Amino acid sequence: MDTPHPPIDSRKARIDAHIDNMFGEVKDRLDRALDCLTRREAGACEALIRADVALNEEHRRIESDCLEAIACQQPVAHDLRDVIAYMRIAEELERIGDYASDIGATILGMDDTDLGHLGLPEVRIMADLCQRMLSQVRQAHAEGDTDLVLRTSALDDELDARMLGVKQGLLEAMRADAANVRNGSCMLWIAHNLERCGDRATNIAEQVVFRVRGQIVELN
Repeated sequence: MDTPHPPIDSRKARIDAHIDNMFGEVKDRLDRALDCLTRREAGACEALIRADVALNEEHRRIESDCLEAIACQQPVAHDLRDVIAYMRIAEELERIGDYASDIGATILGMDDTDLGHLGLPEVRIMADLCQRMLSQVRQAHAEGDTDLVLRTSALDDELDARMLGVKQGLLEAMRADAANVRNGSCMLWIAHNLERCGDRATNIAEQVVFRVRGQIVELN
Protein backbone atom coordinates (compact mmCIF):
# COMPACT_ATOMS: atom_id res chain seq x y z
CA MET A 1 0.00 0.00 0.00
CA ASP A 2 1.33 3.43 -0.98
CA THR A 3 2.25 5.82 1.82
CA PRO A 4 -0.06 8.86 1.68
CA HIS A 5 1.54 12.17 0.93
CA PRO A 6 1.38 14.81 3.69
CA PRO A 7 -1.08 17.69 3.11
CA ILE A 8 0.40 20.57 1.14
CA ASP A 9 0.19 22.91 4.14
CA SER A 10 2.16 20.44 6.23
CA ARG A 11 4.79 20.05 3.53
CA LYS A 12 5.07 23.80 3.06
CA ALA A 13 5.50 24.30 6.80
CA ARG A 14 8.38 21.82 6.78
CA ILE A 15 10.04 23.51 3.82
CA ASP A 16 9.54 26.91 5.42
CA ALA A 17 11.26 25.70 8.59
CA HIS A 18 14.25 24.59 6.50
CA ILE A 19 14.28 27.97 4.76
CA ASP A 20 14.36 29.77 8.10
CA ASN A 21 17.19 27.51 9.27
CA MET A 22 19.07 28.35 6.10
CA PHE A 23 18.64 32.07 6.79
CA GLY A 24 20.24 31.51 10.20
CA GLU A 25 23.10 29.48 8.75
CA VAL A 26 23.85 32.16 6.16
CA LYS A 27 23.87 34.86 8.82
CA ASP A 28 26.39 32.77 10.74
CA ARG A 29 28.58 32.40 7.64
CA LEU A 30 28.67 36.16 7.09
CA ASP A 31 29.50 36.77 10.75
CA ARG A 32 32.33 34.27 10.52
CA ALA A 33 33.61 35.82 7.29
CA LEU A 34 33.92 39.23 8.96
CA ASP A 35 35.60 37.63 11.97
CA CYS A 36 38.07 35.95 9.62
CA LEU A 37 38.84 39.30 8.03
CA THR A 38 39.44 40.85 11.43
CA ARG A 39 41.63 38.07 12.85
CA ARG A 40 43.05 36.56 9.63
CA GLU A 41 43.53 33.15 11.20
CA ALA A 42 44.00 30.39 8.62
CA GLY A 43 42.16 27.78 10.69
CA ALA A 44 39.02 29.92 10.97
CA CYS A 45 39.06 30.62 7.24
CA GLU A 46 39.46 26.95 6.38
CA ALA A 47 36.61 26.00 8.73
CA LEU A 48 34.39 28.59 7.04
CA ILE A 49 35.18 27.12 3.64
CA ARG A 50 34.41 23.57 4.83
CA ALA A 51 31.11 24.70 6.36
CA ASP A 52 29.78 25.48 2.89
CA VAL A 53 29.12 21.77 2.33
CA ALA A 54 26.34 21.71 4.96
CA LEU A 55 24.67 24.74 3.38
CA ASN A 56 24.76 23.08 -0.03
CA GLU A 57 23.12 19.99 1.42
CA GLU A 58 20.36 22.08 3.00
CA HIS A 59 19.74 23.73 -0.36
CA ARG A 60 19.44 20.35 -2.07
CA ARG A 61 17.05 19.12 0.63
CA ILE A 62 14.76 22.11 0.14
CA GLU A 63 14.88 21.82 -3.63
CA SER A 64 14.05 18.11 -3.45
CA ASP A 65 11.10 18.75 -1.11
CA CYS A 66 9.79 21.47 -3.41
CA LEU A 67 10.05 19.32 -6.54
CA GLU A 68 8.34 16.44 -4.74
CA ALA A 69 5.53 18.77 -3.67
CA ILE A 70 5.00 19.86 -7.27
CA ALA A 71 5.17 16.32 -8.68
CA CYS A 72 3.04 14.58 -6.06
CA GLN A 73 0.50 17.21 -5.06
CA GLN A 74 0.31 19.48 -8.11
CA PRO A 75 -0.26 22.67 -6.09
CA VAL A 76 -2.06 25.55 -7.73
CA ALA A 77 -2.47 29.30 -7.19
CA HIS A 78 -0.78 30.60 -4.02
CA ASP A 79 0.50 27.15 -3.01
CA LEU A 80 2.41 26.83 -6.28
CA ARG A 81 3.80 30.37 -5.91
CA ASP A 82 4.99 29.50 -2.41
CA VAL A 83 6.80 26.37 -3.56
CA ILE A 84 8.45 28.11 -6.52
CA ALA A 85 9.53 31.01 -4.27
CA TYR A 86 10.95 28.57 -1.71
CA MET A 87 13.20 27.01 -4.35
CA ARG A 88 14.41 30.39 -5.56
CA ILE A 89 15.01 31.73 -2.06
CA ALA A 90 17.01 28.63 -1.10
CA GLU A 91 19.14 29.06 -4.22
CA GLU A 92 19.86 32.71 -3.37
CA LEU A 93 20.78 31.82 0.21
CA GLU A 94 23.12 29.09 -1.02
CA ARG A 95 24.87 31.64 -3.23
CA ILE A 96 25.29 34.05 -0.31
CA GLY A 97 26.91 31.20 1.57
CA ASP A 98 29.25 30.70 -1.38
CA TYR A 99 30.28 34.35 -1.21
CA ALA A 100 31.08 33.99 2.50
CA SER A 101 33.27 30.97 1.69
CA ASP A 102 34.94 32.91 -1.12
CA ILE A 103 35.78 35.65 1.37
CA GLY A 104 37.43 33.07 3.60
CA ALA A 105 39.47 31.75 0.67
CA THR A 106 40.48 35.27 -0.33
CA ILE A 107 41.68 36.08 3.17
CA LEU A 108 44.00 33.06 3.03
CA GLY A 109 45.85 34.84 0.24
CA MET A 110 46.52 37.99 2.27
CA ASP A 111 49.59 38.91 4.30
CA ASP A 112 49.41 40.25 7.86
CA THR A 113 49.78 43.94 6.94
CA ASP A 114 47.33 46.28 8.65
CA LEU A 115 44.19 46.85 6.57
CA GLY A 116 43.08 50.11 8.13
CA HIS A 117 44.24 52.12 5.12
CA LEU A 118 42.82 49.56 2.68
CA GLY A 119 39.13 50.03 3.28
CA LEU A 120 38.62 47.78 6.31
CA PRO A 121 36.25 50.22 8.12
CA GLU A 122 34.12 50.60 4.99
CA VAL A 123 34.08 46.87 4.32
CA ARG A 124 32.84 46.32 7.87
CA ILE A 125 30.00 48.74 7.16
CA MET A 126 29.22 46.83 3.97
CA ALA A 127 29.09 43.57 5.94
CA ASP A 128 26.71 45.17 8.43
CA LEU A 129 24.47 46.35 5.59
CA CYS A 130 24.40 42.81 4.20
CA GLN A 131 23.35 41.45 7.58
CA ARG A 132 20.62 44.09 7.91
CA MET A 133 19.31 43.23 4.46
CA LEU A 134 19.35 39.53 5.24
CA SER A 135 17.50 40.12 8.52
CA GLN A 136 14.87 42.24 6.79
CA VAL A 137 14.16 39.78 3.98
CA ARG A 138 13.99 36.97 6.54
CA GLN A 139 11.38 38.91 8.48
CA ALA A 140 9.55 39.95 5.30
CA HIS A 141 9.40 36.32 4.18
CA ALA A 142 8.16 35.09 7.56
CA GLU A 143 5.50 37.80 7.87
CA GLY A 144 4.60 38.28 4.21
CA ASP A 145 5.52 41.97 4.63
CA THR A 146 6.06 43.49 1.18
CA ASP A 147 6.49 47.00 2.63
CA LEU A 148 9.61 45.81 4.43
CA VAL A 149 10.91 44.59 1.09
CA LEU A 150 11.10 48.16 -0.21
CA ARG A 151 13.29 49.19 2.74
CA THR A 152 15.60 46.30 1.88
CA SER A 153 15.93 47.63 -1.66
CA ALA A 154 16.98 51.03 -0.28
CA LEU A 155 19.75 49.37 1.73
CA ASP A 156 21.02 47.74 -1.46
CA ASP A 157 21.39 51.20 -3.01
CA GLU A 158 23.52 52.24 -0.02
CA LEU A 159 25.59 49.07 -0.32
CA ASP A 160 26.26 49.78 -4.00
CA ALA A 161 27.37 53.31 -3.16
CA ARG A 162 29.72 51.99 -0.47
CA MET A 163 31.16 49.55 -2.98
CA LEU A 164 32.01 52.37 -5.38
CA GLY A 165 33.74 54.29 -2.60
CA VAL A 166 35.77 51.27 -1.51
CA LYS A 167 36.78 50.52 -5.09
CA GLN A 168 37.96 54.07 -5.71
CA GLY A 169 39.93 54.19 -2.45
CA LEU A 170 41.60 50.83 -3.05
CA LEU A 171 42.60 51.66 -6.61
CA GLU A 172 44.16 54.91 -5.41
CA ALA A 173 46.04 53.12 -2.62
CA MET A 174 47.39 50.48 -5.02
CA ARG A 175 48.48 53.09 -7.57
CA ALA A 176 50.25 55.06 -4.83
CA ASP A 177 52.20 52.10 -3.41
CA ALA A 178 52.84 48.74 -5.06
CA ALA A 179 53.13 47.18 -1.59
CA ASN A 180 49.34 47.63 -1.30
CA VAL A 181 48.53 45.59 -4.40
CA ARG A 182 48.32 42.14 -2.81
CA ASN A 183 46.01 42.99 0.07
CA GLY A 184 44.31 45.75 -1.88
CA SER A 185 43.28 43.30 -4.60
CA CYS A 186 41.98 40.90 -1.96
CA MET A 187 39.99 43.65 -0.25
CA LEU A 188 38.50 44.65 -3.58
CA TRP A 189 37.35 41.08 -4.16
CA ILE A 190 35.92 40.83 -0.62
CA ALA A 191 33.97 44.06 -1.13
CA HIS A 192 32.67 42.71 -4.45
CA ASN A 193 31.46 39.54 -2.74
CA LEU A 194 29.62 41.59 -0.12
CA GLU A 195 28.03 43.70 -2.83
CA ARG A 196 26.85 40.51 -4.52
CA CYS A 197 25.41 39.30 -1.19
CA GLY A 198 23.27 42.43 -1.23
CA ASP A 199 22.11 41.66 -4.76
CA ARG A 200 21.12 38.15 -3.69
CA ALA A 201 19.20 39.50 -0.68
CA THR A 202 17.37 41.83 -3.07
CA ASN A 203 16.51 38.83 -5.25
CA ILE A 204 15.00 37.19 -2.19
CA ALA A 205 12.97 40.34 -1.59
CA GLU A 206 11.60 40.03 -5.12
CA GLN A 207 10.55 36.46 -4.37
CA VAL A 208 8.67 37.64 -1.28
CA VAL A 209 6.66 40.01 -3.47
CA PHE A 210 6.03 37.21 -5.97
CA ARG A 211 4.91 34.83 -3.24
CA VAL A 212 2.63 37.30 -1.44
CA ARG A 213 1.22 39.35 -4.31
CA GLY A 214 1.79 37.14 -7.33
CA GLN A 215 3.71 39.99 -8.96
CA ILE A 216 7.10 39.84 -10.68
CA VAL A 217 9.11 42.94 -9.76
CA GLU A 218 12.65 44.16 -10.41
CA LEU A 219 14.16 45.81 -7.34
CA ASN A 220 17.81 45.94 -8.49
